[in-house]
Amino acid sequence: FFMIFSCFSVCCLLEAYDDRKREACMKTAIYSRKSVYSDTGESVENQVALCRAYLQEHFGQLEAQEAEIYEDEGFSAKTMDRPQLQCMLAQVRAGNIRRIICYRLDRISRNVSDFTALLEQLERLGVEIICIREKFDTSTPIGKAMLYIASVFAQLERETISERVRDNMQLMAQMGRWLGGQAPYGYRSVKYRLEAGEQRGKY
Repeated sequence: FFMIFSCFSVCCLLEAYDDRKREACMKTAIYSRKSVYSDTGESVENQVALCRAYLQEHFGQLEAQEAEIYEDEGFSAKTMDRPQLQCMLAQVRAGNIRRIICYRLDRISRNVSDFTALLEQLERLGVEIICIREKFDTSTPIGKAMLYIASVFAQLERETISERVRDNMQLMAQMGRWLGGQAPYGYRSVKYRLEAGEQRGKY
């Protein structure tokens, strides 16, 4: 009986050691996204810098230095079909990431169903999401609930902007104005130079 108990104790200790070793190898992922390429506003570089500062303040300098960076610039959040996001999720499923840090929730997703499925998947894998601007932390029940609520408003914002742009383009078409894009067959677009006293440029 003593030998069986000793073997069981050794196995438990080895398993606990393996768990600690595995956890030590797991890293924090910083995800940043912007719909268009530009250096202004909430650029991906600014998002990463702010997330690193948050990591250093709350988890230490080493965690901030070793964080894996995933950047999707020029991709919309209406779908999950983004190369760096999918790469990050592959690392999550492989057990190499224990925490995801992002600047704002809408950097991850602006679709409620996509975000809900993602959050459930991360919860099963024991991975938490932290949004530094909204101060949401999925390691707490209230933080998880607030994330669900915020995802609804993120989708509402995306759909409202899309509707506004669509209505504006329809109005411009009714006024006979060109909506941009490829010029009609037989025509070419030429930028009209803005002269003194004129309000805006024309094509």
